[in-house]
Amino acid sequence: MGFSLRRWRPRHLLLAWVAYWTVALVVAVGPALASIWRVTRSPDTHGSINAGVGDGVFTLTVTEQGGAVWQTSAPVMSILLWFAGPPLLLFLAWLAMRPRAPAVFSPPPQR
Repeated sequence: MGFSLRRWRPRHLLLAWVAYWTVALVVAVGPALASIWRVTRSPDTHGSINAGVGDGVFTLTVTEQGGAVWQTSAPVMSILLWFAGPPLLLFLAWLAMRPRAPAVFSPPPQR
């Protein structure tokens, strides 16, 4: 038995979306997690985590004792497209592959 969208139920689609969003979040924020962990958990470290949106750009900065340890930025539109685009395409492919219900023909009422 191979991979077939035709056999998927709505729960399979939802699980695929959750898996996609989890992997996307880990890939996007994963490199910062070590820095965030060090800044928030170490008792002898003083630092901060700043996130913000300005001019349509999302920025995340991790600083430790005055210096930036990790910084990234991305346009908000790109983030939204990565968040919604692939799940929407998967949904459309799932809709296209679903078996069609047979057309029910009912003759017009007789007079």
